[in-house]
Amino acid sequence: MEKSMNMTINRLPAITWNRLKMNEAFVPDVKIPVAGTYEEQLGKHAGINLGSGLELHQADENEKQLFDSIETALGKDMDKLGENFPVEVIQCTDEKNPEAGNQAILNLTADGRYGRYFLYVKANTRMNVAVYCTSKEKEAEPFFLQLKIYAEENAKLDLTVVQTMDKKTKVFSDIGGILGKNASVDLVKMELGGKEVYSGAYMDLKEDSSSFKTHIGYLGEEKQRLDMNYVARHHGRKTESLMESSGVLSGEAFKLFRGTIDFVKGCPGSVGNEKEDVLLLGDDVVNQTIPLILCAEEDVEGNHGASIGELDEKTLFYLMSRGFTKEAAEKMIARARLDAVAGQIKEPSIREKTLKYLEERQ
Repeated sequence: MEKSMNMTINRLPAITWNRLKMNEAFVPDVKIPVAGTYEEQLGKHAGINLGSGLELHQADENEKQLFDSIETALGKDMDKLGENFPVEVIQCTDEKNPEAGNQAILNLTADGRYGRYFLYVKANTRMNVAVYCTSKEKEAEPFFLQLKIYAEENAKLDLTVVQTMDKKTKVFSDIGGILGKNASVDLVKMELGGKEVYSGAYMDLKEDSSSFKTHIGYLGEEKQRLDMNYVARHHGRKTESLMESSGVLSGEAFKLFRGTIDFVKGCPGSVGNEKEDVLLLGDDVVNQTIPLILCAEEDVEGNHGASIGELDEKTLFYLMSRGFTKEAAEKMIARARLDAVAGQIKEPSIREKTLKYLEERQ
């Protein structure tokens, strides 16, 4: 008999009106994946390619404790769901030459297992990690992914996560991190498939001058449900965060985006910016956005804005006057928005694979 659990995930750091039912996501009867040994997990490593300057190993007790201490966007229930799965560490092996072979590419599939990866970015090193997630043919296994990041002083991580699941797959994609002094994480996150998608990132800018920037692209159609939660918590002085999201909704899709900039007392000089741009193609879509700024410090700057609407009539008229049908014009503009996000992917092979996927979807 399959075991399952009810999950409450993607909680806002501070609740809004409960009647709106936007503070969190409740997901009933989530199938609990059956954990195997670390050796059994090695079978999926065929899709993992590491540069010469990186290594992958099972977390030791100290690394596991550090991993467990990192908070994530989906929250405690996501930790509980995967607690019996091994934690796999990716880190630099050559701190004296941080630019050499610091690239990792992970091609993962929805196989019902739980992937837990600890990106341990040592002081003064740089890593570029790209994760491409897709479904196996004719299968509807759920997809579970958790990435936790520990970036030490002067460390830099470029992280890309692209998911292109089929319309039968339930997706749980979770990120969390702690940033040391002058550390930075640049994230490109694209949600392009899945039946139900629960995703997000929670970054604790723990030390002075740390930075978190994220560029999010999403495509919702065919009654898809997208539920996202992004949090930048500013603890250190002169920390910086940026959240930019761009999406397209059509075909009775539902989307809820939570974006929180949290200025904790003791972070003077910090700056946080948040912006969302949503294109609605049709009257049957549901779009919900919560831009939230929490402030317990006076000397900070926080900005948020959202542009939500249908295709501009003047633009549509211009394109149709040049021979485009209304449908073709909508697809072209929607594609341009997502291409712009995909263009920020650092790893060329993943960038080209993503652009090709978008081209085939049109």
